[in-house]
Amino acid sequence: IAWRKILKDLIAYFREVQSHYEQRAKSLSKLSTVLNNIGTPPGFLSEGGIDDALQILRNFNKQAVTEATKAKEIEEDVILALIGLRNDLHAKIKEIKGLAGDFKNSVEKEMDSTRKAVNQLQEVLGQAELDPSLTTGKQDPYLLRLAVDRQLERQIDEENYLHQVSPW
Repeated sequence: IAWRKILKDLIAYFREVQSHYEQRAKSLSKLSTVLNNIGTPPGFLSEGGIDDALQILRNFNKQAVTEATKAKEIEEDVILALIGLRNDLHAKIKEIKGLAGDFKNSVEKEMDSTRKAVNQLQEVLGQAELDPSLTTGKQDPYLLRLAVDRQLERQIDEENYLHQVSPW
């Protein structure tokens, strides 16, 4: 089913995005640790010199680490939502398949049985005109007429059932 593949591929894509953000966050954390361990000697200017460059790099790394922690948001917001959607769709499909039996009908089967019963009655009636002695027992036209009536009732019941449950 196409929707399963699409959801699976989207989940895989966002997992890769998440992995990228996690790796980036780890790398930036290491860089930040190294940068934070750099101290300026007492003789350097506290403003307007190398210390300013270090402060700029520290601020940049803080923002980069904050951005890189989006991996957790992707996991919580996107991936889990897609997995939930996939599970919901799977459950709905199972539910629909379970209901499919409710919509089965045997109208065609009943129509076929009615057709056969009427043909059999017609044959016996044709034979009765030629030789009435051939129409005894199971071939009695009265009994076959009763069988046709019962079969018609079954067909009508099935058609009525179909009309009652169908929304059209």
